[in-house]
Amino acid sequence: MRVLPARTLVRASIQGDNMNKRFALGAIAALACCAIGAGAAIGNSTSNSGLRDPIATPAPDTAFGAYSSLTAVTAAGSRLVAVGRRGVILASADAGQSWQQLPSPVSSDLTAVQFVDAQHGWIVGHDAVVLKTTDGGKTWERKLDGHAALALLNASYGPQGKTPDDAIAQDIERAGSQSATPGVLPYPLLSVWFSSANEGYVAGAFGLILQTRDGGASWTPMIERTANIKMNHIYAIGGDGGQVYLAGEQGFLRRLDDTTGAFVPMASPYEGSFFGLAASQSRLVVHGLRGNAYASDDGGARWRKIDTGSGANIVAALPVSAAAGAGLLLVTQTGDVLESSADGSARPYSGADSAGADNRRGQPRGEVYGAAIAGGALVATGMAGASVLRSVPLSTP
Repeated sequence: MRVLPARTLVRASIQGDNMNKRFALGAIAALACCAIGAGAAIGNSTSNSGLRDPIATPAPDTAFGAYSSLTAVTAAGSRLVAVGRRGVILASADAGQSWQQLPSPVSSDLTAVQFVDAQHGWIVGHDAVVLKTTDGGKTWERKLDGHAALALLNASYGPQGKTPDDAIAQDIERAGSQSATPGVLPYPLLSVWFSSANEGYVAGAFGLILQTRDGGASWTPMIERTANIKMNHIYAIGGDGGQVYLAGEQGFLRRLDDTTGAFVPMASPYEGSFFGLAASQSRLVVHGLRGNAYASDDGGARWRKIDTGSGANIVAALPVSAAAGAGLLLVTQTGDVLESSADGSARPYSGADSAGADNRRGQPRGEVYGAAIAGGALVATGMAGASVLRSVPLSTP
């Protein structure tokens, strides 16, 4: 079996029952790692086995971060912030031409990053790690980890919990017993989305999802409020204009019902896995395996297929201004960039700056796992680091 680095669950799309998924997840996590408050139990830097606890061990300094496995990247104002294996966090102030390592309080593999604005950002990763910054990434604070998450889930779903659920409780107990580090929830978080500096969601493997309304000071599990009987992995969270959506494996699509506070099923146009989504007030796009991407103009009631002409997994959907000649740029795992228009068509995107003179076309180093736009450049991160793929107009949203 081929093992993909870092954002493995997103790319592997493990199928089958929970036991098969858990076996694969455990193998991957082992290779990758070799309402509760911020005062919840935090592990010591050394576990009972004598091994360093990645949750409590800061990421090592490296001079080669930009060439290491980077799983995700996002814009943070005019800068870019990327994350990867062993807790690595990098920032670029020159549109991906050079990168600086930022201090990270963990050495767990990191999987996703989002900034609400130039100063407030969030990172999630393996060992149920959640990191927060309020100074543009200069410093990061751990707001949740596998120790605290396991205690929170047990307190929520156990016999004496706030919302007892035997099936969820048994699943959590089984996961805890199989954890390589005692007392740590072994589930990775795979997606993060905040609508403001204080309110947002984190989600990941086996249907794990939590919400905070106070900037990570406390968390509320929402596993039982996603209609996810199969415990499908949740790969993406996104929203706009008061709407919040989830996307994941086996065609999993959900939207938040404001009346009930639960995520309700949506009609899914595809039975394969969705790796991401892009939501605006006028358009919702979901994308995933084998070049599949779908758009909806009515919040997911009806879908139309975007003809990408590609068989590669689509790893990012990035909105761009009309000046770029496209409503959305789709980036594939092989590094191809497609422009998708409102009529559902897609074609290769060559790239151009605001003057239309620069058609910079770069090639990624290995497989691509994520992409973002900042400073007039489309930058991809993947197996072998960061690469500038295209130039785009500076007026992108």
